[in-house]
Amino acid sequence: MKSALIVTVFLIIVFASLTPFSVGASEKRSIDITSLTINFDKTDATFTVYYDIGRLPKMFILLLGSKSLEPKIKSVFFEFDYDIIKMDPDKAVLRVKNISRPQKEYYLHDSVKFGESIKTVLYIYTPDSPDPKKYSRVYLFDWSNIPGNDNDKLLKFLKNDLEINWVKNAKITKLDDDKVIRIFSENNSIDIVLENEQNAIIKLTSGKTYDLQVDTDRGKYYIYSPLLYSTPDIVYRS
Repeated sequence: MKSALIVTVFLIIVFASLTPFSVGASEKRSIDITSLTINFDKTDATFTVYYDIGRLPKMFILLLGSKSLEPKIKSVFFEFDYDIIKMDPDKAVLRVKNISRPQKEYYLHDSVKFGESIKTVLYIYTPDSPDPKKYSRVYLFDWSNIPGNDNDKLLKFLKNDLEINWVKNAKITKLDDDKVIRIFSENNSIDIVLENEQNAIIKLTSGKTYDLQVDTDRGKYYIYSPLLYSTPDIVYRS
């Protein structure tokens, strides 16, 4: 009787640690996706999602199965048409359908947005190359080219990835000795602040912020997003 009570309490504790993965609580805790591998095959692809959910949730899944992880997988990949081939405490394998389209002898994959941003390494395998393309962050713009030639890159990122739609017709200027980029319209504004030679930050009027990374080369600042918001555009032969 005592041992049964101990096991019951243990399972309750483990279940509580896993509960944030359930439907309706996805904002409380995210799966830490450590890497994502995409193997393209004609119009379809296989996604192998490696993740770390923590020790206690992993023990729970080993005992009772991985069904509770499916809502979280769905929250990340809900824009994709997929079947779950395999799911275990360390990874999930998804077969994604109609992710590319044929065009003559090539297949074209247009960028598809993830359900939420992920900080991970993305490996892309295509049938025409034995070596993967690796993505771990996204180049956004050259600080010295804003305002200027990189305006469209910056505005595209804000609109498509951060879903800030009002920037379509926004104006751009620099303030504070060129340490702040301001994107603004009549009723809205965004500041991108160059904090130092390694970091910048996007500040919205709502108070929400997004961290950016900075690479410095010959006095120029190249700005990257450490998060992946969507798959890249891919062209390949099959």
